[in-house]
Amino acid sequence: MISATQEKSEGAVRAGWKWRDNVWALGLYGTAVGAGTLFLPVEVGTQGPVIFLMMLLAGLPLSLMPHLMLCRVYMKEQPTADSSLPIFGSFFKGKGELAIMLFYCLAFFPVTLVFGVALVNALDNYLSAHLHAAHLSRGLLAFLVVAGIYAVLSKGRDKVVGTMSALALPFAASILLIALLQIPHWNIANLAGVITKAHAAPLTETLKSIWLTLPLITFSFCCAPMVSPLTSYYRERKGEGERKALLVIRMAYGAIFFSILFFVLSCVLSIPHDSFAQAKVQNLNVLSVVSAEGSQLVYLLAPFIAIVGMTKSFLGVGLSVTETFAQLITEASGIKGAGGKRIAYLIMFALTFGIVYANPNVITLIETFCGPLIAIILFLIPAWLIYTRAELRELRGVKTAVIALAGVATLSALLYSMA
Repeated sequence: MISATQEKSEGAVRAGWKWRDNVWALGLYGTAVGAGTLFLPVEVGTQGPVIFLMMLLAGLPLSLMPHLMLCRVYMKEQPTADSSLPIFGSFFKGKGELAIMLFYCLAFFPVTLVFGVALVNALDNYLSAHLHAAHLSRGLLAFLVVAGIYAVLSKGRDKVVGTMSALALPFAASILLIALLQIPHWNIANLAGVITKAHAAPLTETLKSIWLTLPLITFSFCCAPMVSPLTSYYRERKGEGERKALLVIRMAYGAIFFSILFFVLSCVLSIPHDSFAQAKVQNLNVLSVVSAEGSQLVYLLAPFIAIVGMTKSFLGVGLSVTETFAQLITEASGIKGAGGKRIAYLIMFALTFGIVYANPNVITLIETFCGPLIAIILFLIPAWLIYTRAELRELRGVKTAVIALAGVATLSALLYSMA
């Protein structure tokens, strides 16, 4: 039960809400609701209403609770003199600290590659198919896009989060508009056949389907890479910093949960199951499906929405990855100051440009490689630290145990799917 003192403290935190808190909330929103959101209706529409019901019931706790725990663990880290991002570093000493930074980069850097490849492909298609512009070589386009992204990332946390916040608003408005435009086309019959099949399926098959969907539910609302910069910002504010950080995460997740669920529901109710099944085979997002259904407005908006979504997703994931890799290079090489950071950014720029230019089909490989690592970072490492580090003793309890069990279930589903 919440005491009067706690209620008063929470009220004071809300009363002290500032514009910068809105910016950080939009940064979290921009990381979670992005390019992946456009593929989510296709997945849910293909798998049926049981999956949507699971997202409705378990999506918020499965995503909000581990992000709050991650923030609390980061808050307990010892601040460094150079204000580097909290990535569990102070809980591991010596080589262990370098290993955890490398692990973090391996988990999230490949995700930025997916966004980079998709962003250049989307821009190339937009320039040729929509604007009928003169052909621009892929090498030049890839260089301009990657250079632009890394130019923003090099400006620091405030500029990156500010840029993401500016991009998040039009993206949110766009997917809300698409969801509203689909309302006249809602048809319960689109779900009727799938519901009948779900009822006819054995209970064990339904439970297995729910278990294997846990990664989809978890990662659809994931903004873990942005939690570290957010924690660093609010930790510097001391006082009510931790309470404010947790409140910002909760407020952001209210908007994340509502917008994703409403968008998915509207698309599933307005588009037949067979259209989703065909889109999944062709690896198309829901904007392609809606455009194919004859929506001229969505046809015109689709490239803009996709480009904005992928740009802010790249920035949201790339912010913590670039700073962590820069810290890793600095610590490992002994090059202090701006020199180590420049080397790190040049390495990441070169790798990103090379892979984006090559345009490989790396999505499936990265999903199978990164998914388990992200689950370990989001669920298992924080829970393990809480039960093995004395300074985190106060965080032990039922919630932490539930998060650990959810992490094991999510990781096992990922590994089973890979087998």
